[in-house]
Amino acid sequence: MRLSPRLGIALYLASLLSGCVTSQELLTKVNNLAAGIFNNLSLGAYRATPQQIRLADQRATATYNRFASQEKKAFKESGTRYLAVRTADPTPTQRAEIRKEMQKPGSIYAGPKKAPSKIYCVMIWDTQSGEVVGTDCYAVATLPTPGTVARFDTYTAQYVGSF
Repeated sequence: MRLSPRLGIALYLASLLSGCVTSQELLTKVNNLAAGIFNNLSLGAYRATPQQIRLADQRATATYNRFASQEKKAFKESGTRYLAVRTADPTPTQRAEIRKEMQKPGSIYAGPKKAPSKIYCVMIWDTQSGEVVGTDCYAVATLPTPGTVARFDTYTAQYVGSF
């Protein structure tokens, strides 16, 4: 079951008033909620290649292992479970599939708006299981700043880049 944004904010405020959540925790959770609602960077998802999956797993694992224990604890307490990591750029076949999807009616790039010239691939990594989530690669036109919480399709994740 997915909560509406207003209900989620109301619950957070109620827990703050009852003393269950500190103001810093509330601010972090509200920021993450807002990011999940308004900052969907995914242009679409497509099946990742074995190389993209392997590279995403290596990069995310190395990044997470470099986090100090306090950073891991703060990350866990923030409610953000996933890391988003850049992997190998889309293959020519994937790029063609993405561009075809962008031209369909309803796409923000359908019609006169020009499709982005550069497309990147971002994958999601689960900090609890220590694995890449699924086999989807999310196409993005703009990479977020590392440390930014953003939404990639149905996942809200902290972007860590590709180091």
